[in-house]
Amino acid sequence: MIFFVICLGIIILDQWTKKLAENKLKNGESRPILGNTVKLTLHRNKGAALNLFENHPKFIKMVTLPAILLTILYLFKIIRHKGFTLTKVAIAFIAGGGLGNLIDRSKKGYVVDFFHFNFKNCPIFNLADLFIIFGTILLQFLLLFKKTPID
Repeated sequence: MIFFVICLGIIILDQWTKKLAENKLKNGESRPILGNTVKLTLHRNKGAALNLFENHPKFIKMVTLPAILLTILYLFKIIRHKGFTLTKVAIAFIAGGGLGNLIDRSKKGYVVDFFHFNFKNCPIFNLADLFIIFGTILLQFLLLFKKTPID
C-alpha cells in the first residue's frame, strides 16, 4: 500500500509544482535560482522526453498509456511478494512520474516543464521527469548488480 501512496504523492507534488510554475512564470520566461546554475523556465512540451515526437501527439499517447499501465500492473504483481522493496520504490517512482505527465498531456495537450540547468543542451524538465529518471536508474542498478532485483 505504501508504494501506491508514494505514487500518489509524486502525482500530487508534480501537479502542484506545475501549477505554481504556470501561475508564476510566463511561457519562455526564465528566473535564475541557486546562483545561475538552475533556472525556472516555463516550457510547454508537446513532445516526449527532450521534445521528441513533438509533431506526433497521438503516437506519444498511444505509447505512453500502455507503458504506464504495464508499469502499474507490474507493481500490483510484485506488491504481494516480500522483499523487492527497492524495486517497488523504483516502479512507484516511474509510475507516479509517468502518470503526472500523462495527466498534463490528457488535460492540456502538453507537459509543463520548468527546471532548466544552465548546461549546454540541457533540456527543461519537471518533477515527474526527475522521478522517472531516479526510478529508472534505481531499477537499472538493481538489475545490473543483483542476481534478482530483491533487496
